[in-house]
Amino acid sequence: MVNPKRTSRTKLPESARESMMELASDELRLIDVPLMQSVELVRIDLPQEQMERLLEIGVLPGCRLCPVRHSPFGDPILEIEGSMIAVRKEVAACLCVRNAGPEPN
Repeated sequence: MVNPKRTSRTKLPESARESMMELASDELRLIDVPLMQSVELVRIDLPQEQMERLLEIGVLPGCRLCPVRHSPFGDPILEIEGSMIAVRKEVAACLCVRNAGPEPN
């Protein structure tokens, strides 16, 4: 028997899918960022209930993210403020980022 908790994936609401097409010229989705490239989070295109967990662990607009590797299932593992955090591919596709400038001193 298949465990539904293990096989369920985050499903994007229609509004998030629609907003995925609306990117400024200097913005991209976290899912498209190559490994070891530091980016700055611009916005999170998720419903409030799905966004809350990210906000609680420090994934906030303006923070620096760096994809450092992928999980065995292909989900990105990020370095955020010295912590390693894994997010689902579906969530990474809803994180709008832009290239980060030089590290502040």
